[in-house]
Amino acid sequence: MRRIAALLPLPLAVGGLVFGVPLAGLPMSELQALNRELGRLCRRPPPEALTVCRIHARLVRSI
Repeated sequence: MRRIAALLPLPLAVGGLVFGVPLAGLPMSELQALNRELGRLCRRPPPEALTVCRIHARLVRSI
C-alpha cells in the first residue's frame, strides 16, 4: 500500500487535514474575530505580514 504523503503534495495534504476538522467544534465567535482582525491588518499590511495576508485572501475566496 502506498503512503498518502507519496500520493499528495504537502499543501494539499495539510489543507485536507485542516478542512477535515469538524467546524462545529471550533469557537465561531473567535474565528469571526480573527477574520476581522486579519482583514484590518491586510488592508495596509507591513512587509512581514504579506504571506499571512495572501493566505487569508485565499481562505476568504474559498468560502
